[in-house]
Amino acid sequence: MNIEEYIASGILELYTLGELSPTEMAEVEEMSARYPDVQQELDRIQETLQAMALQSAIAPRPALKNKILDQIGTPATTPATTEAAPVASDASPITTNNKGRQTKTVSWLQYGLAASIALAIVATLAAFYFRSQWKDTEQTLNSLQTQNLQMAQQYKTASQQVDRLSQDLAVVSNPDFQAVKMSGLDPAPNSKAQVYWNPDSRQVYLKVNEMPANPQDKQYQLWAIVDGKPVNAGLFDITGEGAQPLMTMQNISNASAFAVTLEPRGGSKSPTMEAMYVQGAVTSS
Repeated sequence: MNIEEYIASGILELYTLGELSPTEMAEVEEMSARYPDVQQELDRIQETLQAMALQSAIAPRPALKNKILDQIGTPATTPATTEAAPVASDASPITTNNKGRQTKTVSWLQYGLAASIALAIVATLAAFYFRSQWKDTEQTLNSLQTQNLQMAQQYKTASQQVDRLSQDLAVVSNPDFQAVKMSGLDPAPNSKAQVYWNPDSRQVYLKVNEMPANPQDKQYQLWAIVDGKPVNAGLFDITGEGAQPLMTMQNISNASAFAVTLEPRGGSKSPTMEAMYVQGAVTSS
């Protein structure tokens, strides 16, 4: 877990204001116990909120204590040398002035308390907002990362397909290669395949246009007829329907024909004639 992101999420402010569920509060307490940075930030937030509340309040005048005690009928303790100040005959009663000043002081205290509460509400709403924004941003980032990975994989697959098609086209369009068409026989009359063979370089490529998928315990085997004898030209599997990619087979010299049989997995030393699927002769150039 990224501790800096956790601290910046606003959850510690919500915890301090008591706005979390019991489960979330337990999570914060567990995190603060495990990570000193979380506990330090939690202490800082609590101290900050306390300081904000104190700054919003107005400290009472020292003489306010005596006036409050006068209002509730409790005499205040004063030094013996203190003499009462004379009261002018035309002055308003002291108690009236005290009440007015007391009311004014209490009003300012109420305003300060209201300001502190308003500030706490604003901080709570801001914490909720930024926490929501952080969650949305995190989800969006995860979604973009997933999309980027998918696009990268699609691009890689498409690039590989383009490279493979380019290689296939280079072979098929090369006049040095002879195209040997092989038609379907009794086991699969609709089967079609082609061999591209270069007599000079002896390279052999096989293109299967249509052949049934082979069982798991068997494989197809390409044979070349050389001097009247079958020569192994390689094994291959067909796992799906339709045209297959161009396959590189074993080099062959002096071939007069090609054929494909279905053999036990791993191949055979000689072809199984009754399991021959396609066959085609090399035409003289």
